[in-house]
Amino acid sequence: MDCHLIYKTFYAIVFMFLQPHEGKYMLKRAIVLVAVLAWLTSNTFASTDRVVQAVVAEGSCAVVGMSAEQCQLTALQRARAAAIEKAAGVSVSSASVVTNFRLAADFIKAYAKGHIVKETVTWLPLGQYQKDPSTPPIPEYRVKIIADVHKPEKKIKSMGLEAKLNAVTFRHGEKVRLTIKTGRAGRLLIFNITADDKVVTLLPNQYLKNAIVEPGKPYIFPSDKSEIELEVQTLPGHKRDAEAYLVVVADDEAGKSVETVFSSSEPMEFSEFFKKYSEISDYCEDVILAYEVVGE
Repeated sequence: MDCHLIYKTFYAIVFMFLQPHEGKYMLKRAIVLVAVLAWLTSNTFASTDRVVQAVVAEGSCAVVGMSAEQCQLTALQRARAAAIEKAAGVSVSSASVVTNFRLAADFIKAYAKGHIVKETVTWLPLGQYQKDPSTPPIPEYRVKIIADVHKPEKKIKSMGLEAKLNAVTFRHGEKVRLTIKTGRAGRLLIFNITADDKVVTLLPNQYLKNAIVEPGKPYIFPSDKSEIELEVQTLPGHKRDAEAYLVVVADDEAGKSVETVFSSSEPMEFSEFFKKYSEISDYCEDVILAYEVVGE
């Protein structure tokens, strides 16, 4: 609830309470005042209670078959996964050094277990990783983050969401197709967590503002009749990239048009997106589908 609205309501009630009235009405008004203030307080702080603030976590990545930029992002993803693990109590890989793109993609899956709504990133001095004395040391990027992590608390019964990609490894220029099934009807949203650490809204889009998935009926995105295609590409100069799709089904109990929360197709910063998503996540079921893109 908006704090400004709370303050306005509070002052209005106090003003009403202080108006001269017969004594027999004063006790009733006092009871009403206490009840309203208790309701306002519980609704205001219910969501903030589930934001674990200032979670400190570190991540690292050794430069093996990656560019420096990719190693930096992988280290950051590892730190985010560790922060979510601390806040939400989920299990992610404990490896401190990441040299495998499939493992790097798996770190992204942790984002569905907790939402980093704010982060401060500090890069640590460049380190070295050496498997054993017989192998030469290689550069290792290390990062520390201080994150605020929102812990989802589902307020709906299971949607029975299942989603899969037509592959887990794609070559540059190949087409992607998602198949989604649910046990209950809901509104479908699809987002792309890209290799440059942005989140892009794919559904809704300018051609389809409100997508409904029916129970037990596979929903294909994009469909054969769709105005859009999903064609994967590596970033310029990259041989491989790790990305993911976030598939979301929203229940009607959300009580708001979830499509309007993500009406723009402009790429969003990581924490900016999850701050928005945390507004509706209690009434959603989601799954993250990580994949690799291999260059030409």
